[in-house]
Amino acid sequence: MPIALIHNRPETALELLHIATGAPIPSFTAARVEAVDSSQPVPVERRADSVVVVRDETGEATIVVIVEVQRGYDSAKRFSWPVCVATVRSRYQCDTALLVICPDQAMARWCRQVIGLGPGGVITPLVIEPGDIPLVTDPTVARTSPELAVMSVVAHAEEADDGAALEALLAGLVTLDEDRATAYLDYVFSSLPEVTVKRLEEMVTTIQDFEHLGEKYFSHWLAKGESDAIINVLEARGLEVHDDVRERIRRCQDLDQLRTWVRRAVTVTSAHELFTE
Repeated sequence: MPIALIHNRPETALELLHIATGAPIPSFTAARVEAVDSSQPVPVERRADSVVVVRDETGEATIVVIVEVQRGYDSAKRFSWPVCVATVRSRYQCDTALLVICPDQAMARWCRQVIGLGPGGVITPLVIEPGDIPLVTDPTVARTSPELAVMSVVAHAEEADDGAALEALLAGLVTLDEDRATAYLDYVFSSLPEVTVKRLEEMVTTIQDFEHLGEKYFSHWLAKGESDAIINVLEARGLEVHDDVRERIRRCQDLDQLRTWVRRAVTVTSAHELFTE
C-alpha cells in the first residue's frame, strides 16, 4: 500500500523526503510518477517500485525521488540501487534521491548502510521507518495530505487509539473519491489492532461528518462479503466459475441483487444460470 499511496499522490514522496532529510520541500509545478524510457541500458521500471519526477514551470526536472519499499534483506539491492540512481540521474540530468520505506527499525538499519562504489564513491539511501512518520492529529494537515494521514495512523497504531489521529484521518478521507477512500480504509482496517478498528468503525457510523463515508465503506464491505459467498457456494457445489461470471459478481454493488444470487447459487446447475431471470 505505501507505493499505492505515492502513485495516487506523488507529492507524498516529497513529504517523506522532507521527513528523511529535514530539508524544506522544494517549490515545484508538477510531481508525477514517470517511467524511464525503456531504451535506457538498465530500465528503471525493473529496478524501482516508483520514480517520482518533480518539474518546474518550464517543464524541466528539478529532482527525482526513487521510492523503494524494502520488506526483507536482499544483498542484491546493494548493487542494483546504485545502478538505478545513476540511470535516473543520467536520464533526467538533475538531483536524484533514493528513498527506502521500511516496515521496522531492523530493516531500516540495514538499508541505511552506506553503499561503497569503490575509491571515493558512495551512495547513502534515505530511509523512512514507522517511527519517522509524524502522528497526524490536525484535520487540516490530513485534508491537505490524506495519504500521509493514512501512513501516520498505521505507523502509530497504539497512539491513534486516542481518537484525534483517527478523526484527522477521516477528515482527510472524506476529501477523496469513493474508490480511493474505500481502498485506504481497507488498508487501515487491515493494519490496526482490533480495539482501534472497533473505535474507527464506531466513528464512521456515529459521527455525522463521517457517516456518509461509513455508509459507502460498509456497503462496499458487505457487497464484497456477498460476492465471496456466491462464489464460495458455487465452487463448493463443484460448479465451474468462469472469469466473466466472477467479474460480473465482483463488479455488482447492489446488495439486493447479490442476495438474490446467493439464494440462486444453492440451486442453479451452472454459474451462468445466476443471471437468468
